[in-house]
Amino acid sequence: MPLPVCLGVDAGGSSTKWVLMQGQTVLARGQAPALTAALVHTPAGKAALRAQRSSLPVTAQRAHFGLPGLSAGTPQAGQLRQELAASLGLGPEAVGLESDLDLAYSAHFAPGEGILVYAGTGSMAYHLPVSGEPVRAGGRGYRIGDEGGGASIGRAALHWVTDFLDRGEEPHGPLAAEVAKLTGGLDWPTLRAFVYGTPGARSLALVAPAVTCAAQLGDPQALQLLREAACALVRLTKNVQLQTGPLPAKATGGALQSAPLQQALQQQLPTIQIAFADHAWTAAGKAARTT
Repeated sequence: MPLPVCLGVDAGGSSTKWVLMQGQTVLARGQAPALTAALVHTPAGKAALRAQRSSLPVTAQRAHFGLPGLSAGTPQAGQLRQELAASLGLGPEAVGLESDLDLAYSAHFAPGEGILVYAGTGSMAYHLPVSGEPVRAGGRGYRIGDEGGGASIGRAALHWVTDFLDRGEEPHGPLAAEVAKLTGGLDWPTLRAFVYGTPGARSLALVAPAVTCAAQLGDPQALQLLREAACALVRLTKNVQLQTGPLPAKATGGALQSAPLQQALQQQLPTIQIAFADHAWTAAGKAARTT
């Protein structure tokens, strides 16, 4: 009997990564639009699921999703599982579902082993014990938290730009140039269209790479913004360690693809390890074990 074709999905607030596997063979991998628990029921979420399914070269027989904003064990989780399964033409029994944090943790640690510091669009420090409730700090969303994540870095850069505008001055230097290159200009109508033309945190997170580029050019303001982001990630880590004891910490996520942010984080917390894993690949492995 041939092995089942398994889809692993690492959903996120900026984009969604997927891997299609059969046994240990990767058949295809790609990206789809952003997807979160809050988006699944919306037109944008339904479009993201259609785009993902249409990009698959063969039909998945099993799937496993890591989904931001999911509260495991709730009636909402059961409904989401049914909707995700229906989007792939599968029965709910063929689809596994967990939070993106639980998926990411399992890609880096066994339960109880350590603390995962995740900096993607948002940010969180997370410990999954062998038994009992997870311990977390952060992850409050871009409206009231997520300091150290991509959306927070981008928002800080845009705030720096608009401070110049409020003083009747023109922003200047590498950071201003990199932001202008991305947004199309630094006047308020252009910035407003860029930020508010896309719902949610995605437009803010898109600015974070511009901060990295400026930092690599030695821009002092960009370097300061990344030091502040690193400080926020250290604070999240230590808040979890206050509850768990001095467990080892690993940091991962799209925002940490930034070498200057990595350097700032390790300068402030030398014991932390920067580690990247293919969370979608981990999800596909879990799909293969779905019964």
